[in-house]
Amino acid sequence: MPAVDVILGTAGFGEHGRITTPALARDFLDTFTAAGHYVVDTAYVYPGGFQGESEAFLGILDVASRGIQIDTKVRSFENHAHTAESIKQSVEIQFKRLRVDKVRTLYLHCPDRCTPYSDTHRAMNDLYLAGKFERFGLSNFKASEVEIFVKMAQENGWIKPTVYQGIYNMFSRLNEQELFPVLHQHKINFFAFSPLAVGFFSNVRRGQEPPAGSRFDPNTRQGQRSRERYFKDSFFDAVERIDAVSQKYNVSNNSIALRWLKHHSQLADGDAIIIGASKIQQVKENLTSLSEGELPEEILNVINEIWDDIKNDAPAYAR
Repeated sequence: MPAVDVILGTAGFGEHGRITTPALARDFLDTFTAAGHYVVDTAYVYPGGFQGESEAFLGILDVASRGIQIDTKVRSFENHAHTAESIKQSVEIQFKRLRVDKVRTLYLHCPDRCTPYSDTHRAMNDLYLAGKFERFGLSNFKASEVEIFVKMAQENGWIKPTVYQGIYNMFSRLNEQELFPVLHQHKINFFAFSPLAVGFFSNVRRGQEPPAGSRFDPNTRQGQRSRERYFKDSFFDAVERIDAVSQKYNVSNNSIALRWLKHHSQLADGDAIIIGASKIQQVKENLTSLSEGELPEEILNVINEIWDDIKNDAPAYAR
């Protein structure tokens, strides 16, 4: 069994997120650490639309003093966001929010193709030499772009990317074909986000409009993006097939998804699964599922058959 870690995603932390007070965020962290896990994932832009609130909550709670390690992502999603000066300013702001001098992993959240990658990589290396982070991460980059960073590291003696964070779940597996071989070749760990497809496996059914404020609310930016990824006839068909086999074995769709990811996917030693939740009970349920064993063969067969049917509709692994 691969040694796959579990990380708590804190994109929902913030006054305008789903976990709206530091006190409630503390309860989530207490539940998570009580299960023996000590890494949280955040970013400059979390929660979506109200950047900085997630990092600020973690700073208020002084998580570093509790032995909790922090992975975060620099300001991205804008042209020229990854110039040396922009990255430096981003990190200064972020560390002030987090109330830390150093984080475990510092990611480029997505490609900035308007800035030469050599300039971006040099800036990250300078921050690494200054002791600002331990691991250099990439997120939402294409496999060919990962290889560019690896080559620059080899040629210039710069820090090499050793973590890649990307979407990965039963319905999002395109990275297995192109990205994973590159990561394995260069010994880069993969951290999987959206293991439950933002609730699609459990909270959405054909013909039922999701409630306002949900992650599939068409009036929100996140809802529109989630619907674009998952609201497809082939995906609704697939969920109905998962429903049938889950009922037969008396196991939830979410448990199937998490156990598949931990035990039967292409995750390997040193990789991780990032779980997020809006209720503490969901954290407990997800941790329980991840502590359970392999799935029955019949369920695995259904998952693989589904993938063959939906792969042409699967969302891209990179931006």
